Amino acid sequence: MESPNRGKNIMKTLCLAIVLGGLALSPALQAQPSEDTVSVPVSARQLRIELPDAYSKMWPQDYRELMANYSLSNGQTLSILGRGTNMYAVIDSGPLHKIVSTSRNNYVALDRQLKMEIVLHDDENVSGSVTMVVPSQSLSDGRFVPEQVVLLAFR
Repeated sequence: MESPNRGKNIMKTLCLAIVLGGLALSPALQAQPSEDTVSVPVSARQLRIELPDAYSKMWPQDYRELMANYSLSNGQTLSILGRGTNMYAVIDSGPLHKIVSTSRNNYVALDRQLKMEIVLHDDENVSGSVTMVVPSQSLSDGRFVPEQVVLLAFR
């Protein structure tokens, strides 16, 4: 027959094991993000403006249809202009950026400040997007906003 103390010792041991196991899990559970937190890896959506090794200079007859003003989702306007035998893009009244064709409907500024996708549809509508570098800024409250790359849709 077992002694009553042995049963108590087993129970104490089990309780101690449960408590210690719970304490060991506690930091692991605390390290888990809460349900209302979503982590997005930095590399998941890095916008870049790259000029590929192979690109095409467009001649005025090639880009005549593209020359227009395009409204962007942030309220700014992208304008495609022809100057001599070159094609340029400008956002609002900013600097001119000489652009080249990198593939069908895709264009990049040689200074790597703009990248555009401009799709001209048969029904006279246009769709596309602009990836652009927004220069660093010092705000009136003293804060500094570093240079960033943003993606804007046509509207």
